Amino acid sequence: METLKYLLSAIIVASVLYACSNEWDTHYAREEQIVDNDNVTMVNFPAIEYLKSEKSLSLMYNLFEETGVIKEMNEKDQLFTIFVVNDGAAAISTNDRQYLAQSHIADVALSPANLFDGLRVMVWNGKYLNVTKVENDEKEYDITFNGKKVLKITRASNAYIYELETYIDSPKSLYEIISGLDEDYSIFREMILSRNENTFDKTASIPIGVDNTGNTLYDSVFTVTNPYFASQGFDILSESLTATMLIPSNNVVTQALNTAHSYLQSTGLQRADSILENWIFQSVFFDKKYTRQDFEKNTDLTSIFSKKWRTTVQEVDLDNPVSMSNGVAYFVNYMRIPTNVLIYRIKDYMKWYEFLNDEQKAEYFVTDNLTFNKLNTDVTAWSGWPAGGFPTIENRILMYNLTDPATEEFMLDFKPIRCKSNGDGTYTVTRYSIPPGEYDLCLGFKQYKSGTSPGNMEISFNGEYVGTVTAADLATTTYHYDRGGQGYPEGYDVSKATDSKKSNYDRDGGKIGVVTINGDDALPISITFRGTAVKNGTTCFHHWCLRPTSNCY
Repeated sequence: METLKYLLSAIIVASVLYACSNEWDTHYAREEQIVDNDNVTMVNFPAIEYLKSEKSLSLMYNLFEETGVIKEMNEKDQLFTIFVVNDGAAAISTNDRQYLAQSHIADVALSPANLFDGLRVMVWNGKYLNVTKVENDEKEYDITFNGKKVLKITRASNAYIYELETYIDSPKSLYEIISGLDEDYSIFREMILSRNENTFDKTASIPIGVDNTGNTLYDSVFTVTNPYFASQGFDILSESLTATMLIPSNNVVTQALNTAHSYLQSTGLQRADSILENWIFQSVFFDKKYTRQDFEKNTDLTSIFSKKWRTTVQEVDLDNPVSMSNGVAYFVNYMRIPTNVLIYRIKDYMKWYEFLNDEQKAEYFVTDNLTFNKLNTDVTAWSGWPAGGFPTIENRILMYNLTDPATEEFMLDFKPIRCKSNGDGTYTVTRYSIPPGEYDLCLGFKQYKSGTSPGNMEISFNGEYVGTVTAADLATTTYHYDRGGQGYPEGYDVSKATDSKKSNYDRDGGKIGVVTINGDDALPISITFRGTAVKNGTTCFHHWCLRPTSNCY
């Protein structure tokens, strides 16, 4: 039995010795390949001594020493792969010397024979270096790490040392770049980092005691996540992303917001700042790696938040891309918040007629063969979602009689107006000025149910024919008040609404067609209604609505 014990011990010791002697070749084991052995130099002392003794590597040694790499190598006491650059090629173009140094050392011993094309090597900064190994015309192998060619290989007693033509470019990840942005980019940086969440990781935290109430105290470890981005299937902390990020400076962001505010003020429209600010960062993250050609060949690029980045409007510095370990970044030179972000929809009613004086009625409601009848309230006030804070509404209909019913025709040239209560029973009336762009024009009337025909209505916008609402159309619910057609008010969620008629609440109305306002400035508009074949001698109007299309940029 004693003999067996000694025999087993001998086998174990022999196995350990064999493993140690072959440790160089057990990492990333591959079949042997001949690699220009004339360039492999053997030295019989540790890598640190070799680096310190080589005058041509003095800058590299100083970099390792000042950044703590030398100290950490001594503490680890293991095998390494080290990448160096001689003093003649050691011009450093980065301020992050710690990151640079950690890009040039790995906790694994990689002999030339065990390198293969496509291998990835993790270095101390947590990044992977891509290895290429290609046979050349001399039947030898050219080796690169992240594209940097190997010039010389030295085997020290505890490391393989690869001398490269220049420093390795080991790009930072998307999240590292965001975190490291300086104060010139602080607005954008905080837009992202403010959405981080720290979660206590109990399994990784070490108990260190108990407080006076009996609760365990931990040397706490917290995990950082960003669920805001993760909800889009885009984990900004992940190295496995394939991403494009556009980075706006504080000046670019501020200019975009100021331009938006000025634009809204000039048109008398309003938009929450949070919506404008959200668009700025929601529009600049993509789940693909875009090249210069992608920006030059595509008009629109769609972000992970489904926001359109229009390459013909926004300006990106394509000459200076920033490589990331998980994609590419570009700096933004100019950014403009699109009109369809500044405007969700513009909707108003014809009922304001009753608050106008005679002069205003004649100016904003120009009629031919129409005589005012009344403002009719057909439905009591109601709300599709009281708990959501949406206002109660009522359906007030502007009703006309045909002055001469026998003609069966009429015309109303309506100039959309905004009426603001002064609090004393009077109103301030102004015309709407609509920013240039493309819009869906939607209208509402009152559903025709029985009796003689209400006829057809030809609709023109700023003098241009758009479409016709027929008598058959008016018999449907599509044009009935604002209960049908398309769209809802912003934030209205039908799935959460409570009223039995929740799907009828405050919609855009029936779509007549697409209209365009040209030019660079906001303009007043007119909507012209021409009725024909009107058999019942009356007509009525409820509301109008313009909703920006995706092309309203």
